[in-house]
Amino acid sequence: MFKQLVLLSFCAFLAHATMNLPTQEEYDAELKAAGMTQGGIDGLRALSQKFVSQYPIVQANKEASDKFLADYNVEVQNYVKSMSPEDQKVYADSLKKYGLA
Repeated sequence: MFKQLVLLSFCAFLAHATMNLPTQEEYDAELKAAGMTQGGIDGLRALSQKFVSQYPIVQANKEASDKFLADYNVEVQNYVKSMSPEDQKVYADSLKKYGLA
């Protein structure tokens, strides 16, 4: 359950849904500066864009939003697992930096 909350929090972070967090472009630059590969950054950005574009469509319907979040959570977990160990470390460090882990 904690991992799900972290991933959902990260999704909100990427969607810039909370205050005092960097924009997507700033976050991408931070990940790059920390050593994440461009492929890792692009994959996280694609997931973020999916969330931003699709969640608003279902958010008013609890059943639809719950299903979307569950499916999205699995997709994020699978993507993170597919990243190189180095990219996973940069990702984990970024979650810690923003208090999401």
